Amino acid sequence: MLCTRILVAYDGSDLAKKSLEKALEIAKINPSIEIHILHVMAIPAQEVIITDAYQKMHDDLSQYGLKILSYAQSVLRSIPNKIQCSQEEGSPAHVLLDYIKKNNCDLIIMGSRGLSGFKEFLGSVSHTVVQQSPVPVLLVK
Repeated sequence: MLCTRILVAYDGSDLAKKSLEKALEIAKINPSIEIHILHVMAIPAQEVIITDAYQKMHDDLSQYGLKILSYAQSVLRSIPNKIQCSQEEGSPAHVLLDYIKKNNCDLIIMGSRGLSGFKEFLGSVSHTVVQQSPVPVLLVK
């Protein structure tokens, strides 16, 4: 078997949706393949934001994450495979790499670019994951 646990890095972008579709395609091969969908909230350090504004931003990002994870789960509802959705906070690349190890994922699928507005940053998460991942990485573009 190619893989048993697929991690999909999910931020709600078009490329993340394509990544989800690719995971669905692979999972249809075997119902024992698990799909883990992870949304990482990259939140600036609290010291640089006024406390009330920080809490509001945190709450808004958390609600957004829950909304996009709900969408992802609905896309995968058609297959019998085990699906696990998670939302974590931190540096996206590091959170993804930690998640792979903690959950014994053997494939990660992610977009080559995310939602960031800075072109030089757009590929930095995928670049870091490709360079440091102990498992194969499938980049979707």
